[in-house]
Amino acid sequence: MSHMVRQWADWLANTVLSQWFQNELWIVPTSQSIHILGLSVVLGCAVMLSLRLLGLGATSGRSVSRLVDSLVPWIYRALVVQLLTGAVQTIAEPLRQFGTPAFWLKMLMIPVVLSLTAAFAGAVRRNPAKWDSAATRPASAKVFALASLALWVGIIWCGRFIGYSHV
Repeated sequence: MSHMVRQWADWLANTVLSQWFQNELWIVPTSQSIHILGLSVVLGCAVMLSLRLLGLGATSGRSVSRLVDSLVPWIYRALVVQLLTGAVQTIAEPLRQFGTPAFWLKMLMIPVVLSLTAAFAGAVRRNPAKWDSAATRPASAKVFALASLALWVGIIWCGRFIGYSHV
């Protein structure tokens, strides 16, 4: 950990809010539990969309455009929950969070996958008929699906290893 990041983490760990989060034994476990539930929503929605785009999901039922209309808002809402609960965890344990490269890699992958998802959803909303038919669906649909899955798995993997480095 760089000296400047260490100073920032030390300062944050000594704030009144961080001390309160650390001393109230229910805050971090509750935040972590809600964080995991939010991640489950995000991953579930992303997997359903990706499987449909890869042709591995159910082919009957809702179209890609209807899936985007119903699932992408859930991804965004769950990411707000992730942001709030992640902030609580970071404020409560800044040395644990900032002290590992996995945290920084996770923070890099999140805006990337969010940008890809927003671009994908926008493309589907601009021309739903093109995306709804497997015959006219752009080849980039499979690229998006694989990239999205890889990024979400990477984010989860990084989240599992935060705190396992030597601070």
